[in-house]
Amino acid sequence: DLYVLFKTAYKSENRYEKLEAGKLSLDCKARKVYVNNQYIVTTPKEFDMLSFFIENQNVTLKREQILDVWGPDYDGTYRTVDTIVKQIRIKLSDECPYIKSIYGIGYIFEVEDV
Repeated sequence: DLYVLFKTAYKSENRYEKLEAGKLSLDCKARKVYVNNQYIVTTPKEFDMLSFFIENQNVTLKREQILDVWGPDYDGTYRTVDTIVKQIRIKLSDECPYIKSIYGIGYIFEVEDV
């Protein structure tokens, strides 16, 4: 099944070693998040969502696309996505206001040049 192959490739530990966007840095091997080189504790779902956002910068993502990060058997709802985005925003504080809501659709991850 093509979907399973894609998810397996996406979840592969060797896909990326590091992802960076603005002041945000993800160590994919250790599954750690840093803001301005300061370690930020995240849950596995928060880490997965952040890495998905960074890989899809400047792309408007529907909530159902974001839910797919955790596979077809994940039993979450659109509210799950909203809750995890809220948790991430709190953890990243004003240092990284990169996740923006797109009313009626979902979210976009944008790093604006200062």
